[in-house]
Amino acid sequence: MGDAAPLENRITTVFPTLSRAHQKLARFILDNGLFVAFASAAELGKQVGVSNATVVRFCQTLGYDGYPELQAAVRANLPTYVHKVQQIERKRVNVRTENIVQRVFELDAQNLNNTIALLDAERFWSAVRAITKASSILVVAGGLSAGPALYLAHSLNVMGFDARAVLNGGIPLTLELLRLKPSSVLIGISVWRYVADTVAAMEHAQRVGATRIALTDSLVAPIAQHANFAFQIATDGVAHSLSLTSVVALINAFIAALSFTRPKQTARALRKIDAAYRRGKLVLE
Repeated sequence: MGDAAPLENRITTVFPTLSRAHQKLARFILDNGLFVAFASAAELGKQVGVSNATVVRFCQTLGYDGYPELQAAVRANLPTYVHKVQQIERKRVNVRTENIVQRVFELDAQNLNNTIALLDAERFWSAVRAITKASSILVVAGGLSAGPALYLAHSLNVMGFDARAVLNGGIPLTLELLRLKPSSVLIGISVWRYVADTVAAMEHAQRVGATRIALTDSLVAPIAQHANFAFQIATDGVAHSLSLTSVVALINAFIAALSFTRPKQTARALRKIDAAYRRGKLVLE
């Protein structure tokens, strides 16, 4: 028998060293717990597109004697490993309409508590120092993650950083990526249904030697694998959509840390912005 380490911990520990087939298995298992809990090794292999033998070897790589032991670990943690669509079906039954507002706030409070529990302070402050030293900062996201990315880039700009956000792929992203240098920082934000352009941007930044920071919902998410600093956020939502409350909270933590790390530069930048707004009569008094 293997040790008692949780399945997700085992996967995240060895994920960077896994073969591509084993990485596909790892992601599928973490995202589709209900299926894995009751499927045979052959059925799991067919779903992922690998052989039965590959499934067994993957289990042994994680320290399990075989597939039945891994399956038992999945079953023991079914509340954690539930696919999003399956979550929706369960919540439709379990959440009464009149309790929806209360449930949303309760779940967001839980997401915040889970996110702070997952936050590594040393990694956080190392990322803060990297941002402080950056010659330029590029924030890349798409889909659901676009809103927090725009907020982060705007906040960095008003603090005096050279920061830009790209929320779409294609030519705009390509042109911005060409500006990346080893002294640049790329911040990628990507949660469930990971956007391919964001992953590609992280890969490019890695090739040019830029520092990469990932905000995502799993340490085995594609962008986390290309990051110098990866931060996991809890995103459970009551309805079909994920909650971005913890994403914004983590961004707020970065903004606060950067502000207090460089108070003179931040104050000078804010005064300059305020004066420009007043001259242009851009805001109401």
